Amino acid sequence: MGETTDKINYFRKDQKNGISPPNLTMDCTYSEHIVRARGKRIKFTSVSLEPNRIRDFGPTLYKLKSDEVISAGHQIVEHQFLLNALRNEAQNGVKAERVRALQAIRYAKRRKEGIVDWEFDISNIDRKKIIAWAKGQVNKYFSRQS
Repeated sequence: MGETTDKINYFRKDQKNGISPPNLTMDCTYSEHIVRARGKRIKFTSVSLEPNRIRDFGPTLYKLKSDEVISAGHQIVEHQFLLNALRNEAQNGVKAERVRALQAIRYAKRRKEGIVDWEFDISNIDRKKIIAWAKGQVNKYFSRQS
């Protein structure tokens, strides 16, 4: 996924009370996340290289603490890597996957999107409490901007 440097900043707009928590038990492909999972909780969190390009979830701007995310063992799927993965899926997937990947490419380009793939150990967390637990974990990787 590539190492993130301080020069690459990712942002997210979300609610005033913090970043919407992911559901760490729900996995999907990048294209499914981009095309179908808007407003649904899955294990990814979308971010953008440009603050005004990803405002789907709320009015408050947050900046991803990329170095801390990487240090903690999570993955940042950089914008260019994401586009390359989607292009590969558009070329090599079955028909439904190709169609979805082409749509995801358009959305990802428009939003200058990257994805955070959270790698938390949830083996000792009660399944009913995972989303609430994740909220506390994920929010520490974002700083609220003025």
